[in-house]
Amino acid sequence: MESPPEIAARTISHRADTPQPDGDSLRAVFNRLAHVWREETGGLSSPSQIAAHPAYQSIIAMGERALPSIFDDLQEHGGHWYVALRAITGASPVPPEASGRARLVREAWLQWGRDHGYCG
Repeated sequence: MESPPEIAARTISHRADTPQPDGDSLRAVFNRLAHVWREETGGLSSPSQIAAHPAYQSIIAMGERALPSIFDDLQEHGGHWYVALRAITGASPVPPEASGRARLVREAWLQWGRDHGYCG
């Protein structure tokens, strides 16, 4: 398993002075980071450890431009995208009664994505 510096070296810097990818290249960057994140956190059960992964944090750093990719991935694969979605959007669309119920949490976020034009 790679060390955190090696993982971080494979992620993309998203400092303000770094050019951001557009269109298809943004999707490719997202897909690469999401793949690394899934591969390296698949055995973890702690949501905080999963969300702290450098590739996940790089996706959050992409900001709003990552939302279509996140929602597409959430629709296709499910997964732990809720920390990123809340960090990027500032929204919390999950009703209290759905807390801890994965299917309902996923549906609440997907509905939010549809309502805001990020997913179909």
